[in-house]
Amino acid sequence: MACKKDESGRKALPEGSVAFDVPASTDVVARALDIRETALLSIEMKATLLGDVSSDVHYVTFATDTSKIADYRAKYGSAALLLPTTSYLFYKTTVAISAGSKLSEPGVLNLSFQTVLRPRSAYVLPLVITDVDGQLQDPKTRKVVYYVFNTGDATYVDHTGFTVTATASSTLGVNVPARAVDAATGSTFWASSNTTVLPQWVNIDFGRAVTFPAFDYFFPTAVTQAIGGYTTSAKVETSSDNITWVDKGTYAIDVNNTLKRQTINMPSLTTARYLRFTILAATPYMASATVIYNIGFVSGILLRN
Repeated sequence: MACKKDESGRKALPEGSVAFDVPASTDVVARALDIRETALLSIEMKATLLGDVSSDVHYVTFATDTSKIADYRAKYGSAALLLPTTSYLFYKTTVAISAGSKLSEPGVLNLSFQTVLRPRSAYVLPLVITDVDGQLQDPKTRKVVYYVFNTGDATYVDHTGFTVTATASSTLGVNVPARAVDAATGSTFWASSNTTVLPQWVNIDFGRAVTFPAFDYFFPTAVTQAIGGYTTSAKVETSSDNITWVDKGTYAIDVNNTLKRQTINMPSLTTARYLRFTILAATPYMASATVIYNIGFVSGILLRN
């Protein structure tokens, strides 16, 4: 009776014989992370055999180990923040090291929702090799690498410690100027009086001199194009003392988009305490089939970094 050769087994690797493919002198992989806009970013990591190449294929599984943040803080700085789970997703955790090779195919970690992260901070995600060929690695000794994401400036200027206020040329009911600078960008808004005609303006005091290259103008999300009132032209002025004003240009406005938002770029980097946004023209606002107003809306003005 013929014997069948068992090809299912492979030579077991000693624990600790697989590591991350990073220089032996470090356990940190650092990169800058832009948090001004949300984007899908893919981070790759590879495993490597320590020693000679293997004649068998081996499978390595990566995972996060958030408990290792304590070790990172002890070694590199207590201010480090753990990357929140909402900001990453492992797309590929198990990778193969092919026979005749020392290096694995890449594992893939996807990053997103960067805009929720704090500016100018170090976020850390500890990654470990949890098992090799299905054999769990000792949590106390398994290989760990700290992926560090250093954030830059946020999308918008931070006004923490300062009170932003606003005044306006006129007001419609409860839609006071303060609603143009509150935290509810999009849902609350300033509206000019329906008994006046355009132009109408809102004047914002940021509480101190701020330097910015651009700002975002937000239109109320509840106001549809069919109702009207969409700003089509606006003038921008800045001031350091609320007395002398510098004309920064007149801009064509188009907020007929999903975000009801338009970025307005300054002609040059601007430093000012006050910004005056004057609505020069807008589409007719249809209060009813027979009642039409000439009105302006500002749901938010946020300075960009």
